[in-house]
Amino acid sequence: MAKELKLPPHVNYLCVEGVIGVGKTSLCKLLAQHLSARLVLEEVEDNPFLPKFYADRRTHAFQTQLWFLLARHRQLSQTIAQQDLFHCAVVSDYMFAKDYIFASMNLEDDELALYTSVSRALATAIPHPDLVVYLQASTDTLLKRIEKRGRLYETNIDAQYIDDLNKAYNSFFFHYTASPLLIINTNEIDFVDDMRDFYEVIEQIANAKAGTNIYNPLGLKDKMIIYENR
Repeated sequence: MAKELKLPPHVNYLCVEGVIGVGKTSLCKLLAQHLSARLVLEEVEDNPFLPKFYADRRTHAFQTQLWFLLARHRQLSQTIAQQDLFHCAVVSDYMFAKDYIFASMNLEDDELALYTSVSRALATAIPHPDLVVYLQASTDTLLKRIEKRGRLYETNIDAQYIDDLNKAYNSFFFHYTASPLLIINTNEIDFVDDMRDFYEVIEQIANAKAGTNIYNPLGLKDKMIIYENR
């Protein structure tokens, strides 16, 4: 029997975050289905500068970043303001605050100063999430997942960029305190194809407390030992 996902009453705006390829969009789709929630997906593929950015990050960084900043502001400000009676929650595969991670990595000092001024002005219209789920994975795992999904515009991503981005995400969420946070290590789980893993993630989300919560699932070998001994 499928388990019902129930969130605490105060959680109406849930964000799932993580580095490119970690599985945040897949998890959001599953959560929205079980929650009967409004699903908000980042408009990544609509960014006309993104393929150029992956081919030449320095030349196209500012245009790419500014497009994302404005698109994310428009989408989230409209979505949160327009929650309707038929959806009790919003589930999003990104949060507005994380945009600064990419900006700080990719922009020159003068570009970053301008970006920061615009970002701070726009951020006043976006509420903090009631709960953030940060999906964590090793760089090797991320690269394998990116290769597996085979998106054309990601073919020029180099391993060093993903590694640097992974470190930047970990640092950002190590210091994140604006919302309750659940960190999930995804190296050894497959919540898309293994419903046991998905239900475990559901349970962790439903029981998340204030502050930082950490979930480090058992690897497949350890899980098999437990199942065999039951």
